[in-house]
Amino acid sequence: MELDWDGPLVRAARPVVERVLPVLADADAALLLGDEKARLLLLRTGDRALSRELDARHHWPGVSYAEEFVGTNAFAGALRERLPFPASGFDHLSACLQPFAATGVPVLDPLTGQVRGAVAVVCLIGREHPAMGMLAQRVADAIERRLLEHSSERERDLLQAFLRTEAMPRPLPGGGLPPGELTPGDRVLLEDRAVELIARGQRAAVQVPLSGGRVAVLRSVPRIESAGVVGVLAQVRIEGGPWEPMADLPFLAPPAPIEGPMGTMGTVGSVGPVSEIGAAEAAKTVAAATKPGVAETGRRPEAAPVPEMPVQHGSYEDPWLLLAGEPGVGRLAASARRRLRILFEAAMGIGQTLDVVRTAEELAEATVSRFADLVTVDLAESVLRGQEADAPSADLRRVAIRGADGTPGLSASRGQLVRYPPSSSQARCLAEGWPVLSPGPGGENRSLIAAPLSAHGNILGVVTFLRRATPFADDDLSLAEQLSARTGVCIDNARRFTREHATALALQRAMLPRRLPEQNAVEAAYRYQLAYEAAGYAWFDVIPLSGARVALVVGEVAGSGLQAAAAMGRLRTTISNFSALDLPPEEILAHLDDLVCRLVVEQAEQAGDDAAGLLGDIAEDTTLGRAGDAATGTTCLYAVYDPTSQCCGLASAGHPPPAVVGPDGTVKLLHTRAGPPLGRGGPPFETTELSLPEGSRLVLYTGGLLADDPADPRIGTQRLRQALDTDPGRTAEETCASALSVLPHGRCRDDVIVLAACTRALSPGHIAYWDLPADPAAVRRVRAEAARQLSDWNLDDLVFTTELIFSELVTNAIRYGAEPIRARLLLDRTLICEVFDASDTSPHPRRAVATDEGGRGLFLVAQLSERWGTRYTRRGKVIWAEQSLDQETQEGTGEPWTVLGLPE
Repeated sequence: MELDWDGPLVRAARPVVERVLPVLADADAALLLGDEKARLLLLRTGDRALSRELDARHHWPGVSYAEEFVGTNAFAGALRERLPFPASGFDHLSACLQPFAATGVPVLDPLTGQVRGAVAVVCLIGREHPAMGMLAQRVADAIERRLLEHSSERERDLLQAFLRTEAMPRPLPGGGLPPGELTPGDRVLLEDRAVELIARGQRAAVQVPLSGGRVAVLRSVPRIESAGVVGVLAQVRIEGGPWEPMADLPFLAPPAPIEGPMGTMGTVGSVGPVSEIGAAEAAKTVAAATKPGVAETGRRPEAAPVPEMPVQHGSYEDPWLLLAGEPGVGRLAASARRRLRILFEAAMGIGQTLDVVRTAEELAEATVSRFADLVTVDLAESVLRGQEADAPSADLRRVAIRGADGTPGLSASRGQLVRYPPSSSQARCLAEGWPVLSPGPGGENRSLIAAPLSAHGNILGVVTFLRRATPFADDDLSLAEQLSARTGVCIDNARRFTREHATALALQRAMLPRRLPEQNAVEAAYRYQLAYEAAGYAWFDVIPLSGARVALVVGEVAGSGLQAAAAMGRLRTTISNFSALDLPPEEILAHLDDLVCRLVVEQAEQAGDDAAGLLGDIAEDTTLGRAGDAATGTTCLYAVYDPTSQCCGLASAGHPPPAVVGPDGTVKLLHTRAGPPLGRGGPPFETTELSLPEGSRLVLYTGGLLADDPADPRIGTQRLRQALDTDPGRTAEETCASALSVLPHGRCRDDVIVLAACTRALSPGHIAYWDLPADPAAVRRVRAEAARQLSDWNLDDLVFTTELIFSELVTNAIRYGAEPIRARLLLDRTLICEVFDASDTSPHPRRAVATDEGGRGLFLVAQLSERWGTRYTRRGKVIWAEQSLDQETQEGTGEPWTVLGLPE
């Protein structure tokens, strides 16, 4: 939509803005005017330093302050909330707004209550003044009054019953008005009743209960001239007053609604947009509208101030006047006031959750009995799945239906597929994209409105309002359109959240291990419990390592959304890759920390380029959601258990310490030397070593397991101790179930992972090792010892390949390594050959040509083994090779001479 530089809003605002320029100069502030799309139309400032700062930050007319571009700000907040909205400093997400403090106030159409734009008073940080909000509110009120002056005569008359005096009247000496002022809720309730009395056009009185146990009496006094009733005065007295006796006035029950099937109008405290209309100008308009001669000429009153009409009661000016108006206009105004209140309260009640079905139910709850007798909401199937809306279709799913008492239901109940014929009002509404008013089924008095639920040009579904008694009017059609438009935006927001939530959840589940890998070091089990509010981004892993060892990993990403899921996937993949290199725990966490820091830098550069392309110079400092930001603050615990030594080394990056249950059932929480969360910087990570005898249980978990009581986290720790302090013979599955029992009612605010591992020890009979001198003759000895050991294990088929592997590995250690040298043979799920030496030089395989005398050793090892590698220790390195015990796998390796390409 093009900017309207000379539209009604700008024309109404220019004189007001020019009049406040001296005030702006004294306050070192600037005044900004924007349209309903948060686009800047006018900017006036009285401070040169502020003007230079605004220019430097590219705050020029035409710039958009919409939240999707620059985040939270006073302009967009006032438009969204329809209330004054302050924002200063780091309340703003965009760096281009952070040097400023601002208060935004919406400019509402005095007749319809729609937002026409917003006014913001801006100053530099540190120069804020409490009167900034008051100045912005007065400027907005003045613009609204000028908008009213530009309206037609009929619109001005329709507004008369909304107008009220500037303050409640002062009591006469001895009067009964209680001390103190009326509450806003009491004032609104009195005005509502006064409008209804004016609409009746007769002498009547009604008692109105107020807060604090007080009671007010309202009476209406018609003004009768030769032409008939020309006006009605509504007077109020609270707990006594100077009125004459009211015996001649019939007391009435609380007035019923003027039209439609709605119930009583509002309650105490129900303040709608109508209460925000300028009061002073309103009273003058009332006086002008009731002056003799206006009705006969039909001309619009002049804009100049008109003295208020003195209302006589006896021999004194009546100070108890509350409202004045014409009966016919009062009926229209009461209906308009009711519609505005319905719209306001519906806006407050619709969209409270990010659930598509619940949002549709909120629309039905907000409008049934007050606007319609029966409300149904039908949505497209794709919207319910979180997908983009399909083309308008007559095939929809009913998600909400609500009717007043005694209203018959429709043929389709909730959850059923609804098909509207092409000639129906709903089908026409979906095809045209506009609300349709038509006679309802079953009688002349029935009336139906079908309104589209749309957002961003896409039709999501249709809402149907049905009345059984009073037909809908054209004004009701406009209200239905506004209700459906707001609901459509809320449903689209919920749909987007549903799509993102489902995508992130599916991505997260795809990145988690589907099943635990097979290994003999520990008996492992896990539990993953999702949060009841939103998906978290925690992960775990069980990674088999060389030397029959196993790595246990639990981590939790601090962010949320798709970016957090992507960050989680990258971190898990990185851990798996570094684990394959057999790095110690502290080095793996150090590499993860470097990765997170690189993510932050890379994503910041990418976001800056994207923002510059989309928004221009003003958005260069805009901070968008990034994977690096999501990964910053991630916690992780990495543990490695060795069944040959029954030792465990673990390192932590800000993660909760694990629990250890000894073989005798004693429980303790390890006090590890935890480093900072990833991406936060700080001291280097350290590895904590501990002994875990066979039968011990190591329990790793995420912070959500203990965070259910934020007031005292120690309560969660105590509950975990008590849950694990049970029978020492429990399995890993039973340990996970016991750990989850600490959650009250089984619910959690964050995702909870529990990973339990019952340790095992590799039998000494499955371990053989030999200390070797740096002598080539030792190769023959280790080959003979290995053949003898394999014969004892009934693995004679692996003797030849094992001798070749040991020959090459020991020869490399003697030729290129350093003493001490040790060879070890392990029998686990695979046959593991290991050679230790004190050198830290890693061997590298190469392909030798036919004329080379050497260079085939490691190539031969790689071809004869299932996998091989190098891992470093504190005193050197280990070269290892694994052979499968599966006969089919052994046959797949082929003969050694075949592998080398030599003739048999």
